[in-house]
Amino acid sequence: MKKILVVDDEIFNCDVIAKILTKEGFLVLEATNGKEALEILRSDNIDLVLMDIMMPVMNGFETIKAIKKENRFDKLPLIAVTALSDDETRREVLRLGVMGCITKPFVLSDLVNSVKEALKNTI
Repeated sequence: MKKILVVDDEIFNCDVIAKILTKEGFLVLEATNGKEALEILRSDNIDLVLMDIMMPVMNGFETIKAIKKENRFDKLPLIAVTALSDDETRREVLRLGVMGCITKPFVLSDLVNSVKEALKNTI
């Protein structure tokens, strides 16, 4: 069973995504900020990360940079899920090596399809 880490400071968003992905057969872990996400990543085998950008403690950009610095996460797929819909944000997350950017509010099927597509490319 593939493990997905959902990182979002809005508990409601985490819960909605977790319910959707659990129904699709994934095991979902949740973090409310980047610092928590890094702790989970370092202690568990995660197959994919869904990362919010605007969060307290450590925002999504900072967290993505920290993840990318660690060689063991080299092939870990990341997808940004954010309310920021501007081109600059989209370009920045892609520049940082994120596979894609889903804008909130998102279409459920688009989220599921993005997750499944990202996981197809993993070993």
